[in-house]
Amino acid sequence: MNTEARSLNLTVRAACLAAGLAFTMRGATDFDSYSVSEALVPMRDGVRLATDLYRPARGGKTVEGKFPALIYRTPYNKDGQKSAGIYFAQRGYIVLAQDCRGRFRSEGEFYAFINEGRDGYDAIEWAGNQSWSNGRVGTIGASYLGWDQYHAAMYRPPHLTAMFALVGGANFYDEYGYPGGAPNLGWPLWILNSALTSPEAARNPAKAASLGAVRQNPRAWLAQAPRRRVALFDDFPFHKKMYQDFYDHPSLDSYWKQKGFYTAGNYREMKDVPVYFLTGWYDYFGAGVLEDFTALARLQTTPKKLMVGPWPHGTGGAICGDAFYGAPAQVDQNALALDWFDHWLKGRELRVIGPEPVRLFRMGGGDGTRVKSKLMHGGQWRTASSWPPRDSQPARFYMHSGGALKTTTPARSAPSTFVYDPQNPVPTRGGRYPHGQADTCAQDQGPANARADVLSFSTAPLSSAVEVTGKVRSTLWIASDAVDTDFTAKLMDVYPSGYALILANGRLRTRYREGFEAPKLMKPGSVYKVTIDLGSTSNLFQPGHRIRLDISSSSFPEFEPNPNTGEPAGDWTRRVKARNAVYHEASRPSYVELPLIK
Repeated sequence: MNTEARSLNLTVRAACLAAGLAFTMRGATDFDSYSVSEALVPMRDGVRLATDLYRPARGGKTVEGKFPALIYRTPYNKDGQKSAGIYFAQRGYIVLAQDCRGRFRSEGEFYAFINEGRDGYDAIEWAGNQSWSNGRVGTIGASYLGWDQYHAAMYRPPHLTAMFALVGGANFYDEYGYPGGAPNLGWPLWILNSALTSPEAARNPAKAASLGAVRQNPRAWLAQAPRRRVALFDDFPFHKKMYQDFYDHPSLDSYWKQKGFYTAGNYREMKDVPVYFLTGWYDYFGAGVLEDFTALARLQTTPKKLMVGPWPHGTGGAICGDAFYGAPAQVDQNALALDWFDHWLKGRELRVIGPEPVRLFRMGGGDGTRVKSKLMHGGQWRTASSWPPRDSQPARFYMHSGGALKTTTPARSAPSTFVYDPQNPVPTRGGRYPHGQADTCAQDQGPANARADVLSFSTAPLSSAVEVTGKVRSTLWIASDAVDTDFTAKLMDVYPSGYALILANGRLRTRYREGFEAPKLMKPGSVYKVTIDLGSTSNLFQPGHRIRLDISSSSFPEFEPNPNTGEPAGDWTRRVKARNAVYHEASRPSYVELPLIK
């Protein structure tokens, strides 16, 4: 590690130690124990939702009095919130951990996301009106638990006072259902997991066993045509409907614009309360979190804060995939939430959360050595007044024949072509991958052009450092002999050793090149200009490293391979190969746009 990087790490470590001390001062318990009981909280339609209440106690005896309340509403079993319930109860909160409608011990029928707004409103108002409540209610939770906070806020519950929302997005269609217009196979797997933990499965272990067998090795199931897969859900009617609705709505239509799925379309409906947003560069809902923060900070008057770390969907650690980012990357999220809620629900001064609206972790700067088998990629925290940072300036890196990536426009040349075979898709490796934490984040993408169906474009070794922070987009001039196909893009930081660390990735199903609401097939052989959104990142490319962009047409099992036939996403009957082309000439310059920090 060079002297500058070592000095920087020492500075950041000192700052983190100081922050840790503040966390410890604030995080000390006010109560030596807790009590827990279960209540059946009635909703407006009479359905009762099972809710665990964690309350402050001394010597095992519940402390009477009025306290602020925190609510977790989850489809993943309220028992999973036990440690958080104890943590906050011992620090002077009454914590409600509630099973969503139709899940685990709650009554009713489950359909993902759709009922969480009114149910969330009713739960918040129930808590705010209890004799033990001081009238201030906060909501907290990650992923689905972040989305359901947003949905409840759209109904403006009077007692809702503040929110702490981790990895909850803005547009479920584009972030998870059909990112870039391509069916994300993570959603059928999520539905499968939900069915496996449903009341129907609990009542019939034999039926659950068939689901469990598929879940142990899902690739064969996912490789089937979508309509063949649906038979797995024959004994699980609510999950079968969710699965069928997914494939029946491949475009951004009214189904995906329901409030539960579409935070972005309902910002003006949301109650104006302080919100702390938290996500990671490798979180598949990261783009939505950034959009939520930016929109609500503009539209509302109460404070909005944003933290983005080098994390996957499971946030807070110092390791992501194959990379180690240093001790500063690790964040105690409970302590951070405690500081936030102590301020807004108890009126205490913020001691950990600073005045700046945005806190970002810029990855890179490490020496690439191995620390406990992980690549030392390093990084440091930065602050900003807004997102994207005001000092971020877009720069185009153009693709050239022969695989070069340069800031100069290309000369006249023949396009680069490859054959995409949906029967032999490019394997997913790293990136924002929703199937499992072990497969996400920084992973070595291997040497350039390792497969004939992947085009690689790289800069020469950098003579000076290049810092990138913001949204990455790739604009391509493309053609195909198919009426519909996919194009993918990956951005990498390539070490002098050849290790190609993935930073950002995206894809586009070409029928949605003019928008996700208006599918339009291509004319074979015609040339089209398309843009692929790779999401946002923050990384320091060091001298001697290369910037690399890979272009292809598949990533399995991240998303469903395009059959290239133009058939509906859920009803394809055959697969054919496609010869795809990327142009890189003066009149048709393909490039990646990187947001540079000067």
